[in-house]
Amino acid sequence: MNSKEKVFHVARLILDKKGIDVIILDLSNISGITDFFVICTGMTPTQRRAIQRAIEEEMDKLGYKPRGIEGKEGSGWLLLDYNDFIVHIFSQKAREFYKIEELYKNAPQYTEF
Repeated sequence: MNSKEKVFHVARLILDKKGIDVIILDLSNISGITDFFVICTGMTPTQRRAIQRAIEEEMDKLGYKPRGIEGKEGSGWLLLDYNDFIVHIFSQKAREFYKIEELYKNAPQYTEF
């Protein structure tokens, strides 16, 4: 499974868990850190944890382990780093505050998976 296939798969997992405003940013030509960001909003702490668990469980089944997991629930921002892609799971308030999409507004974006 290539990077793009993985992030589209992750985006569909997020939608299955009722995550909202899911967007994929293609950073492959502008970042040395990762190829893709997957960004979403979870409306409650329980939903954000469910999204995180679903991603971790599915990626583990496929043989992919996160390089790192960052963030505390109180911060409203959870991050799963899979090397070639990074998943950002935000509360609505945190997403509006950090505005990551604006930092990479020139990156190609995907909103349909």
